[in-house]
Amino acid sequence: MKLTHFALALMTIIVGITGYLAWEGQQAARGQKEELEFMRKQLEAREAAKPVKPVSSFAPVSTEPVISPTTATSTPAPIAEPATPVMPPKVAAAALTALQKQVLGMPAVAQVMQVERDQGFVVVNAGKNKKFVKGQKFDVRRGDGVVGRVSISEAIEDAESVADIDTTVVLPGAHIEAGDELILPVTR
Repeated sequence: MKLTHFALALMTIIVGITGYLAWEGQQAARGQKEELEFMRKQLEAREAAKPVKPVSSFAPVSTEPVISPTTATSTPAPIAEPATPVMPPKVAAAALTALQKQVLGMPAVAQVMQVERDQGFVVVNAGKNKKFVKGQKFDVRRGDGVVGRVSISEAIEDAESVADIDTTVVLPGAHIEAGDELILPVTR
C-alpha cells in the first residue's frame, strides 16, 4: 500500500513538472512573437515618419546645366523663382559591366524591412511563403551592385524571417539598409 502511494506521489510530481515546463515554453514563444510584433510596429512607425528619399544612382551627379541646341540659340527668358526645388539633371550612366548586368538581371526574392546592425541581423519580408530554410544564403542588392550577403537564421515565419549579416562579405563603407533587395548569390 505504501509503495502505491509513493508511485502516485512521484507520478503527480512528474506530471506537475512536465506541465510547468510546457507552460514555460509557451511563455517563451509568446514573448518572441510579441518582440517580433513590436519590432514590426517600430519599423512601420519609422517608415511612416521618415520622408521619401529619391533612389540614388551610383553615378556622380553633375551640377553644370545641360545646354541643348535649342536653348543655346534662343534668347534667354527671365528667370523666375521656381515653386518647387529644381533637381540637377541626371548624368547618363556609364556602360554596365557583365557583373552589374547579372546583378540587375536577377529577380528579387525578398526585401529588407529592418536592419539591426548592432546585433548583426536583418528582417526580410519573406519566409515560409517563399520556402526559406535555415542557412540559405542571399546576396543583398542595391541598384546595380551587391552591398552584402545574409544567411537565413532559425526565426522563419510565414511572411517574414530573420537573416544574419555575413560580415565577411559586406563591402567597406557599405551598409545594408531597409529597402535593399535579396537575390540569389551572384557567381563571380
